[in-house]
Amino acid sequence: MPFQEFFNIGNIGKCKLKNRIIMAPIGNINMADPIGRPLDKMIDFYTERAKGGAGLIITGLVPVSYGIDPTVSEDNKTTYFPRIDGSSRTRLSGWRDLTAAVKPYGTKIFIQLSAGLGRVGSPEPALKGKILRSASWCSNFYIPKVPHAPLSDRKIKKIVRMFGQCAANAKISGFDGIHLHGHEGYLMDQLTSGPWNRRKFGRYRNNFQFGIDVVKEIKKRCGEDFPIIYRLDLTQALQQSYGDEIFKKRFHGKERTVEEGLEFCKALYEAGVDAFDVDKGCYDNWFWPHPPAYFDDTVYAKEIAGRLKDYFVENKIDAKVIAVGKMGKPEKAEAVLQNRWADFVMLGRPLLADPYWPVKVKDNRVKEIVHCIGDHDGCIESFKNGGHPCCSVNPYTGFEDTKKSLKADKIKNVAIVGAGPAGCEAAITAHKRGHRVTLFDKKNTIGGQLALASKMSIKHDIKRYIENIQYIIDLCVKEGLKVELNREIRTDDIKDKFDVIICCNGLRTVFPHVKGIEDMNYLEVKDLLARDLMISEKIEDILIIGGGIVACELAYTIANEKCLNVTVVGKNKELMPYTTLANRAQMLWMMMGKGSPSGKAEHVLKKPITVYTASSVFKFSDGFAYIHANKGRSDPYTPWKALIPENVKNPFEKKLKDENVEVITVKTDFIILATGSRGDDSLYYEMLKNNAANEIYSVGDASRPGGVWEAVNGANEIARNI
Repeated sequence: MPFQEFFNIGNIGKCKLKNRIIMAPIGNINMADPIGRPLDKMIDFYTERAKGGAGLIITGLVPVSYGIDPTVSEDNKTTYFPRIDGSSRTRLSGWRDLTAAVKPYGTKIFIQLSAGLGRVGSPEPALKGKILRSASWCSNFYIPKVPHAPLSDRKIKKIVRMFGQCAANAKISGFDGIHLHGHEGYLMDQLTSGPWNRRKFGRYRNNFQFGIDVVKEIKKRCGEDFPIIYRLDLTQALQQSYGDEIFKKRFHGKERTVEEGLEFCKALYEAGVDAFDVDKGCYDNWFWPHPPAYFDDTVYAKEIAGRLKDYFVENKIDAKVIAVGKMGKPEKAEAVLQNRWADFVMLGRPLLADPYWPVKVKDNRVKEIVHCIGDHDGCIESFKNGGHPCCSVNPYTGFEDTKKSLKADKIKNVAIVGAGPAGCEAAITAHKRGHRVTLFDKKNTIGGQLALASKMSIKHDIKRYIENIQYIIDLCVKEGLKVELNREIRTDDIKDKFDVIICCNGLRTVFPHVKGIEDMNYLEVKDLLARDLMISEKIEDILIIGGGIVACELAYTIANEKCLNVTVVGKNKELMPYTTLANRAQMLWMMMGKGSPSGKAEHVLKKPITVYTASSVFKFSDGFAYIHANKGRSDPYTPWKALIPENVKNPFEKKLKDENVEVITVKTDFIILATGSRGDDSLYYEMLKNNAANEIYSVGDASRPGGVWEAVNGANEIARNI
């Protein structure tokens, strides 16, 4: 059988698992009621992954430290996290419902318990007068001028006891084990590693002690046979990521090295841990624990999980190792097991994109897997902005309780104009519901803007996604879906021929006028991508106008693949202001010549990309660009800080004065315009004006520019309800 390695029976402690596929701790934020009891939304979310064949599911983060860490609570003692602390039977009823729903499918379930957030929690409680806490005096990650005071030993011991109570509650609620959230720079990591724990006195000056105490407390309360998985970053990799100067200045020259991480795992094993889920990095280099699309697959599996597995074999330690980090491609994940770098593989976002990943792999239907594109827009950015985890490419993720695709009561003739992600989703969903669907596109391929983006090698996840969608479209064509490419549609072409028209025809480019640009060589970004990034050999110096994600991805691609001098000019205070932290941080890391998609130093840019933020080009002349640059602009690169949501006020934010500018000249012989686009709604309104069909809709970029999440979810909403 193909992919047999995944489907060998395994065990974690006394817990037997039907396969080697573990769902990572993801989800559940804003999936509980205000007192922390799981809702049907959470139960249905995890049940769908159990139906999909995962051997073990681990819940998302569940804090234990209410009343101690103020960042886990909101106004009026509410919380966006689920709770299992104390002895509330009201809360436990929700957890019992969850475990009862998952287990009939042969899937085991562990709960992830967390000490809290500490310095990586929201600074809002401090702005309302509360004292924030951490292992030592630390700065808040989001607003560094907000301090965190050290927890007392007494409070830390109380957190230890709270872990024990929560674990006992989990056991009687039907959970099969505990997953300890000791990584990524959260409070448990802060208490057990050098960058944040600089205590000189007391029990917890020893970085290992807190983790050991928590494990022993859980074993004491729940018994030696109740298994524990401990998740930790084997190293924070701060020195590797930032370099010596910033490492010493910002992190006191301290981090958990791999060697210390191995010793810590040994100590935790001796305390009672049954398995280790190991990754790399923390919030300050979030691209490591949350690898974006730019990274290669299984980017650190051998380096981290493989190193720990070797250490356990050498030292005759009978603990299991779980590998994480871009495991979504079955052939790559299976290689991790075949090479004995780990005993299990852990999938997070791949199981959001396709809950049935395990079933499809087992049935050798891997081409049907809907692949994660690594944009983090649904799974992370959504809850950062007040929502709950969902998925850009799977519109049902996080909405399992409300979204159902049912056969249509009345079969309709449906025309879909545009075969980008919105058009393809609308076509597939409407077809599966039984409608007679025709999908049109003026180009000779599907994919729209994504097809252009996939021409950049760093967008390999997008390329895989498009191949996957093409395969599904082809299956639908065999069942009767019609696809007409190379056909540009006008109103008269389809008026009165369809019951429903869905306009998914994309964007209209916006060109800024800059004096003298007509005398320069220039292209709009989509035109350059359409030409497969063909640039004359005579070109040496490229200027990109625009500081968004597309501009930066293109800048890196050109600098990396063409070895040209690249300058980026953006009008905002920050580059990529609307891009998720992990993706934004990794792109900055690569642009400044510190990192690469392989994660290896030998593959970094030889010359960093020059960037001017809070700046604008006002004229071109004689091969030079003239830039108005704000003198108050900050370093565009480091540190890779998170940009807080617009609805959270930062009282320390530095305001730039518009008149405080300097003129900078930059040599350039080729200009790329990446200044954004507007929705092309002209066809939609023309259809409405001419009453072209009974039902007319506009979704995706044709309605409003957005990402894949907006396109796919909007299209699915229409297609499920026509």
